[in-house]
Amino acid sequence: MVVLIGYQEAVDKLATAEVAFVGRLTHVTPSLSIRSHPPVNHYTLKFEDELRPLKGSIATIYEFHYQQKLKEQQLPNIDGSLDPIVEMKAPHAGRFYVAILHADDNTIKILIEINESDLSMLHASSK
Repeated sequence: MVVLIGYQEAVDKLATAEVAFVGRLTHVTPSLSIRSHPPVNHYTLKFEDELRPLKGSIATIYEFHYQQKLKEQQLPNIDGSLDPIVEMKAPHAGRFYVAILHADDNTIKILIEINESDLSMLHASSK
């Protein structure tokens, strides 16, 4: 659950998405993180009023919940192998994101930052 980056990443993830949109993020509100291992950051994300649906239908809400599991160091898996170190990237207001939602609520499952120049190609490839 890290913020992914790039047009190709968005196209790849959209292939299996049920509900997704693209929009400009206007507000990022960090919430209290629940004590866990690994730590989890919680955010409330507000998008501009003009969300562009890419897959499925979206209710007329513009505020969504998103969480990131932190991986500041290598963490052992159940099988004893180690996860690679992942640099965390927090969501930022003013940038465009593709948001893939859980089908049953307003929680973002996958968040992908894209360039504004990718918008037209993204709409064409999602149809």
